[in-house]
Amino acid sequence: MFDAHSGFAVNAFAAVSGTLRGGGVFYLLTPPLDEWEVFPDPDYLRFLPYPWRPDEVTGRFLRRLARMLVERPIPALAHSRDSHSMRQSEAVEVMATAVVPLVLTADRGRGKSAALGMAASRLLGQGSRVVLTAPSRATVESVFRHAANPPVFLAPDDLLQTLPEAEVLMVDEAAAIPVPLLLKMLEHYPRCVFSTTLHGYEGSGRGFALRFQQQLEAHAPGWKSIRLHQPIRWAENDPLEHFIHQALLLDVDLAPLQAGKRLGDDVAYRRLDRDALAHNEALLRQLFGLLVTAHYQTRPSDLRQMLDAPDISIHVLEQAGEILAVAVLSREGGLDAALTTAIHAGKRRPHGHPIPQTLTFHAGIRGAAQLLCERVMRIAVHPELQGQGLGAQLLECLVKYAEDSGADYIGVSYALTPALLRFWERAGFVLARIGHRKDSASGSCSAVQIRGLTAAGKALADQPTVQSTSPV
Repeated sequence: MFDAHSGFAVNAFAAVSGTLRGGGVFYLLTPPLDEWEVFPDPDYLRFLPYPWRPDEVTGRFLRRLARMLVERPIPALAHSRDSHSMRQSEAVEVMATAVVPLVLTADRGRGKSAALGMAASRLLGQGSRVVLTAPSRATVESVFRHAANPPVFLAPDDLLQTLPEAEVLMVDEAAAIPVPLLLKMLEHYPRCVFSTTLHGYEGSGRGFALRFQQQLEAHAPGWKSIRLHQPIRWAENDPLEHFIHQALLLDVDLAPLQAGKRLGDDVAYRRLDRDALAHNEALLRQLFGLLVTAHYQTRPSDLRQMLDAPDISIHVLEQAGEILAVAVLSREGGLDAALTTAIHAGKRRPHGHPIPQTLTFHAGIRGAAQLLCERVMRIAVHPELQGQGLGAQLLECLVKYAEDSGADYIGVSYALTPALLRFWERAGFVLARIGHRKDSASGSCSAVQIRGLTAAGKALADQPTVQSTSPV
């Protein structure tokens, strides 16, 4: 039973929906759907940067959800009866006998962790040494519940420091471990099983799977892939699971382009209207599918943020109705002098405004947070069209939009790699800061780059503390 009267926590909604078994019933308690308001909603208010105004509160996400509840009624919101999957036993067989790296993927509720536990027991029973790793011990509780012979568990950092002897290494929820660490594991343990959830409340692993598989192709060309399709706790084509996936876009994948797609003069730039986007399901799925594929982790709350958060703008390059590239911008900065001074002194850290705050506090530039910034939150090009200049073309459109909207500078924060650094430098961005901690998804340090637009923005980019920053 999920009570949404005092706020709709979208990630929690997705999480609890998957705890039911076949025959279970999900009760969603809401105000009258035509009166369902966003405010006050703690889950939504966290998207609002400080200071925020009441007119910044929008309800596109909830209005879309309410519309879907009316237009796509679910029989009793009930899971179908329990089912059993032979495919799980086939996956156990493959894991127990394969001598090459394996990638095991599944949607939630497909018995992925149980299959790992059963395969580990079988291997241990045959005398093989098996080591299990995951982002945390709690992550693999289900693995241990299905392992008659429990494997040794080590956290990723402990594993790579000690490198214990083992014939097989199992890595559960690999999408939450930096790819460079996974590749180091593969170097020492040729028989690896990398397991991850593709679509779930904790984040879509689709983007991770594609990126990691590209790395695997270079390091272990003979690797194999296993995908568990059939649910364990409920039957296939379950109406509740189908509704949750559609409502939260957990099931979106990259839309294929028309065969023989060629770029021409008809590639057009457009800023999307978010009100119209929330009513255009086909366009929303196409856009979100591209963003999911391009990034390591995308949670249901990211969809709500994209639709509802204030000062967000969505920009695309399209051709014949197909999205070729997409970018999401966030307007930040413009804080008053008193708050900016407090940030510079380390006395305040208001929610939001990450780039203006990091320039003010970490780079020590007084007044930086008073300037207006357009931050590139996400930018993605369709994988079939990468390397043809679309990213640079879209970025120039973003710069023009930022200039026309009165921004002093445009900025970006990302996980630093040599290729990305060159991309942003070619676009005229200067490196403003490199973080000291590595990103949990990419294993790289974060970088902040900016490009001045107005005289004040260009003076900001010319600050000695910015110009002295160099890659490490």
